[in-house]
Amino acid sequence: MTPDSKHKKLRIWAGVFAFGILFAGCGWLGDRPDIEAKAEHPVEVRLPANPSTGYRWMLDPPLQSGRILSESYESDTKEPRVGASGTQILQVVFPREGRFNLKLAYRRLWEPASVPPAQTTNLVVKVHPAKGDRTLMEKLFTKDVAPDSQIPQPEEEEPQTTGRKVELRRPR
Repeated sequence: MTPDSKHKKLRIWAGVFAFGILFAGCGWLGDRPDIEAKAEHPVEVRLPANPSTGYRWMLDPPLQSGRILSESYESDTKEPRVGASGTQILQVVFPREGRFNLKLAYRRLWEPASVPPAQTTNLVVKVHPAKGDRTLMEKLFTKDVAPDSQIPQPEEEEPQTTGRKVELRRPR
């Protein structure tokens, strides 16, 4: 094998590697949301839990785009036993369309926020507009549809004219 053929093979492998990095970085290989939902429709999130330990899943930080409507617990065994593991079921709703990170922490309610959670999870949620609902961009920028607000928009207002002339002052 000559040195030129070694360099040629090295350049080919470097090109394949660079293409792979570029391909992966474009989101073609992944970047899919963990959950897809419709705006204003509850989504069920199921996470492993054991309520007898005092831990439960909660929003972290508490102020996020998603809101927990309800939570329940389902035992893994047919006969519920104290201390047995199970699944915490959260009903979460998102008020508008978009892409959100739903950050949840597994912590005890009585512990201060300075105590780190036992576990955390971050779910990517893609929220689509509800059926028949306009997207946020359509609500904001479509002129042929009546706006949701009764406040006049700048493009709807008539120019205000006064009968006097505007005088420009020149610096002295």
